[in-house]
Amino acid sequence: MNIYIKWSNDTESIKLPINPESFTLSDGMSNTTVTVHGFGEINLKGKRGLKEITLASFFPGQEYDFAQDTYKEPYENYIKKIKALFESNETVHLIITGTDIDGFFTIDSWQYGHEEKNSDVAYSMTLKEYRMPGSENVQKRQTKQAKTVTHKWKKGDTWQKLTKSKLGSSKKWKDVRKKNLTVIKKAKKKYPKKKEKEALIGYKVVIKA
Repeated sequence: MNIYIKWSNDTESIKLPINPESFTLSDGMSNTTVTVHGFGEINLKGKRGLKEITLASFFPGQEYDFAQDTYKEPYENYIKKIKALFESNETVHLIITGTDIDGFFTIDSWQYGHEEKNSDVAYSMTLKEYRMPGSENVQKRQTKQAKTVTHKWKKGDTWQKLTKSKLGSSKKWKDVRKKNLTVIKKAKKKYPKKKEKEALIGYKVVIKA
């Protein structure tokens, strides 16, 4: 298992040299309990809350054969960088290989301390999931826009008419037709003497933006 913290569009990164002994990713729902007169408590369903994870380990002050990476001076290579990310409240990309943790977070808390006996630097940081405002609504709209419509071609149909009726505009009719070339070739092969719009009668085509 390797733990990476990336930023600046993944152009810069840190690989934690010593994995934490354990960690827990907390998740939950933003439900609300209210009391209704004459009825009692009811649970109002909310949306999913933000994920949170705490990583606690140390940056080695010397070589260790169990380290995940080659030795690097802890203050210059780890402490200063993470401190800068924390103070600037920058969004980071957290990846923990071997798990399903791969997402964007902010560093909500950051602590570290020097150990005199071996020069190791112990640390603890809590990361909270970053979610853009309205991101769920945007995703729902995109999913709705990308919905595929299947249509059985009938007499009088044209690509322009179908595209306008299904997508609201006929501007992309050429793109829609292009996505149905396999069906068109099949219909023309069966009815080589017929025009395309006549050969397609009875065939199912896909209307998608």
